[in-house]
Amino acid sequence: MARQAAPPPAEADWVARVQRLEAELAGLRKAMRTRGLIEQAKGLLAERFGCDPESAFERLSAMSQQRNISVVDLAADLVGATVPDTAEAQDPPTAPAAALDLPGQATPGLRTIVGLDDDPARALPQARARVLRKCLAALDAAADFPTLADILVTVGLGDAPGAAAAVFTAEVDGAVRLVASHGWPAQVASEWQRSPSSLPTTVGAVVRTGRPLLLDGLQPHDFVLIGPGPARAVYPLAVDDHMVGALSLVWGEPREFTATDRAFLDRLAAGAGRALRRLWSTADTAPASLPVWLATALDVLGGRGHLLTPVRGDDGAVEDFVIAAAGPAVRASDGDTVGRLLLDVYPRLRVNGVFDAYVELLADDVPFAREGVVEDAVVDGRPRRVILNRRAARVGDALLASWERIDARVSNDARMARLETLSRSGWAEWDLQAGDAVWSPGLYGLVGRDEAHGPTTLDKFGSFFAAADRGLLRELLAGLAQGRPDLALLRLNTARGVVPVRVFAEADLAGDDIRLIRLVLHDVSEQHAAEDRWTRSETIAAARQIQLAAEQSLTANLTRLLYPGRDLVLQTPGAAVTGRHYAATAPRTQLRGDFCDAERLDDGSLLFVIGDAFGTGLVAAAAVVRLRFPVVTLGSAGTAPAEILRIVNGMLMGAPDGPLASLLIGHYQPADQTLRWASAGHLQPLLVRDGVAAVVDDPAGPLLGLLDGQRFDTHTLRLQPGDGFVSFTDGVLHKRKRDPLAEFATRVGAAYRKDGTEGLWQLTPPERDDEACLLALEITER
Repeated sequence: MARQAAPPPAEADWVARVQRLEAELAGLRKAMRTRGLIEQAKGLLAERFGCDPESAFERLSAMSQQRNISVVDLAADLVGATVPDTAEAQDPPTAPAAALDLPGQATPGLRTIVGLDDDPARALPQARARVLRKCLAALDAAADFPTLADILVTVGLGDAPGAAAAVFTAEVDGAVRLVASHGWPAQVASEWQRSPSSLPTTVGAVVRTGRPLLLDGLQPHDFVLIGPGPARAVYPLAVDDHMVGALSLVWGEPREFTATDRAFLDRLAAGAGRALRRLWSTADTAPASLPVWLATALDVLGGRGHLLTPVRGDDGAVEDFVIAAAGPAVRASDGDTVGRLLLDVYPRLRVNGVFDAYVELLADDVPFAREGVVEDAVVDGRPRRVILNRRAARVGDALLASWERIDARVSNDARMARLETLSRSGWAEWDLQAGDAVWSPGLYGLVGRDEAHGPTTLDKFGSFFAAADRGLLRELLAGLAQGRPDLALLRLNTARGVVPVRVFAEADLAGDDIRLIRLVLHDVSEQHAAEDRWTRSETIAAARQIQLAAEQSLTANLTRLLYPGRDLVLQTPGAAVTGRHYAATAPRTQLRGDFCDAERLDDGSLLFVIGDAFGTGLVAAAAVVRLRFPVVTLGSAGTAPAEILRIVNGMLMGAPDGPLASLLIGHYQPADQTLRWASAGHLQPLLVRDGVAAVVDDPAGPLLGLLDGQRFDTHTLRLQPGDGFVSFTDGVLHKRKRDPLAEFATRVGAAYRKDGTEGLWQLTPPERDDEACLLALEITER
């Protein structure tokens, strides 16, 4: 086996030759790195002793033997004695003469921005100054970026274990691209070839801020480190005031940096900048023609937008545009299109005239805007007609272009108008100081007025009501001067006849004057019709009772209106939903807007919802009206929970006084025992299994009414007989506990083990200073 493994004589000879050649090449490279430093020392000695270069080298060799140090170390000491040991000295305004003999033309103005050491004049110890001079001499001889990185590691950093050096260039969209590195495996260099601006890297940070950065690897930080090595010094590279790249020096282990270390690194980086100035134009690292912040503005502004640079033909005409940067929404929907031609990615822009408009804008510098234009587009791989607002402006020799889809907004407006029609509700707002009014589409439908005629004044609004109720309306509005919201049951005169409506009223006061009045109307004719079928003889008494209730406290009226029943019980084969609303028992406590509801759908599945509207009194009541009825209506129509949240959020964001609210929607299918649910800022629910309650730790979306265009996630749970899914509002928690949610989960588990679902209703004390809702889905045997 040994004879079989041994290479043939000819092959062994080739191996030896390759090894010998590699050793010779390494020696030549080392000699070239130190040649410039030795030549400078020879010149100094020749000038001082008035001899030729050969005699000067003999003196240098003799001095080396006498002092027992290497020739290159002695040369470093001699040269260092005549050159000021500062960062500015390592990077003079003009490149050294030795650099002029190398290929490539220097990039004017390129420099390393230093400043880790607060004392630029700090003297270096002789050993560190010697290393610095040797490294700078080797850098002056570097012919390419890989060699420069090699020198920084092997000479500048003493070839420490795990040490590395890398050079990056900044792209116009804020990303950083690796130009060359030494000390990192090839796989690492390949994986980090390009780092997007959204990634919080140390290199991206120094490019954005223009300041050097030092990490010792001992203190925590929020950066994503490019390549291995916890400790690093990163310096920005600049041309004039534009950050065009970065130089990164890396150590394999955490370390503390002394003041001497910082001074050494500043001078080493400054000298590396001199070599980079010469090499920068020899590779694909030309400084960006546009400042990095211009592309970064797209990330800050969000939305859909492009930074476009023109592509001109031989005659100077614009033939296309390069996508130099793209906004976050574009990257999410269209992928990485940076660097591609605009018409390759969006060929329809030539057909619909947008491309020609961009070309005209670049020539005439006239702002471009198109509002509500219908265009053909490809969305999710399918052709669709969309409605867009487009805008563009010229920035230097580039364009900032943005667009916004409004077809979804138009559809949502129509959908919300339909929901108001289905729930037979509407709202109005009168600004008495400005003298204008705003009505919702649902209110036009309630009163039977054509939207083209616009809203009426507040004085004329009473004409829509029955003559006998107009006095009640005036009393309701007059009572608002005290700053107290109120409600009443009135009758509208419509083409369908007399329609009973509940009217919620609220006013904004400016001193003693009413500045603004809001009304919310809800058609309760179906409810009254059901009551009339059973109690026709009590109609007059019931109307009088409602009139008297309007004169009582607002909290009692709103509670009776929004929560006609405290308990909720809904069953279907294999599951049951039980819930309860707990009103506050403390005196003078306003309604807080906690609510829950459930519906058994036609397919036997269960839809349930629990929410908490922010605010009190009329604000909370209006929020419950806006949320409760559309959610149940959409859920009954088969809309997914996450989509319901998106639609309702759009409704609230579109309203001028849209409230904030948390909401959790669940849809349970007994056929496959699957619960699909979504949450918008609501408390995390509990899953009870085998008598143990645990928090369902799926992330919730933001509150409704907080962010426009927000999308929500639907979560899925596979349940089994005996499981319980418990959702609640914060009124059931003991808020003074260190961890109220964990403490409540413990109480829920104990209640389940003792009495099952019935035990839940004993968890909330009879005396409460806050509202609360508790809703439980229990899985049973079919």
